[in-house]
Amino acid sequence: MKIFIAFLLALTVGLFAGDVEYSYIPKKVYEKQVFPISFLTSSREKGENISFNFHGDKKPVLDEPVIIQNGPKTFYTFYFKTTEKVFSIPKVVVNFNGKDKVLPALKIPVQKIPNNKNFSGVIASGLKIKNHQVSVYDVKTNLIAISFEAHDANLEDIYIPSALKDGTENIKRDGSKMEIHYYIVLPTEQTELNFSYFDTIKETFVEKSIPIQMHDGSVAAQTDLNPKDDSFEALKKYTLLTLAIVFVLLFLWKKDFFYLVMAVLAAAVLLTFYTALATVCIKEGSPLYIVPSSNSTTSIHIDKRYNTTKLAERNEFVKIEYKNGTVGWIKHEDLCQD
Repeated sequence: MKIFIAFLLALTVGLFAGDVEYSYIPKKVYEKQVFPISFLTSSREKGENISFNFHGDKKPVLDEPVIIQNGPKTFYTFYFKTTEKVFSIPKVVVNFNGKDKVLPALKIPVQKIPNNKNFSGVIASGLKIKNHQVSVYDVKTNLIAISFEAHDANLEDIYIPSALKDGTENIKRDGSKMEIHYYIVLPTEQTELNFSYFDTIKETFVEKSIPIQMHDGSVAAQTDLNPKDDSFEALKKYTLLTLAIVFVLLFLWKKDFFYLVMAVLAAAVLLTFYTALATVCIKEGSPLYIVPSSNSTTSIHIDKRYNTTKLAERNEFVKIEYKNGTVGWIKHEDLCQD
């Protein structure tokens, strides 16, 4: 009896000291899918000290797990990405409150995604298009900047076959949630962007569509990525000039200083917006980026030393217009120094 009681006490103390085990392992995954594996600890202690060591070449996409506390139970969730026909981890060594525990090897079968002509390569759950902006890229193409959000997603693999050029930046992961900015160059005659992604919850393709239309002030978060001159610039310019002349004539006729003040204001606005922009010199061979980011796709390289107007400036980038109306961003280091 004493031996039995001692055994129960030892078992109870072991449980309360904190045990660790697998909590969730998916039965199957898809190629290039990002998926969770969860671990469970049971402990009455506060401030658990725990670390995970994944043996083999399979490492989580984020070093730190998502932690959820539920009473005495704590769940630790890591996210992995498949790259082979079978996802396997030889073993997981968990150091929990100073003691190592070895969890058995993992093997998860990996399935292929069915064929779909509009498939963008994205595997996710609940893909959302947060916003998008369309701007002129050159005389024959438009640049569409799209902000995506999804869970358990491989948005970094997005690729749309109809793209003339494309690229990603501002990739952010927070647990299962992922956000990304995607840039794609399409012909001006294309009025709609259609693609699909594979939803891992529905286990089917979900079609998405984005209208390609110019809108003033569309998407504040994405504005000024690559805009061309406003098509109404000439109208604005001549309207302000006409107002200034009219107010001067009214002042000369009415002798009322109100008209003089209005004429000065119109002239000031005209000078502010239409003063000649600075010119810059670009080195031969310099890359022209689609957006002002080092991770941006390079559209072309400057074929020879080139002088042009500086349209805007953002951080270490200068926006310029190159040949054939192509607009892009040049790094400060690629500007001529002499």
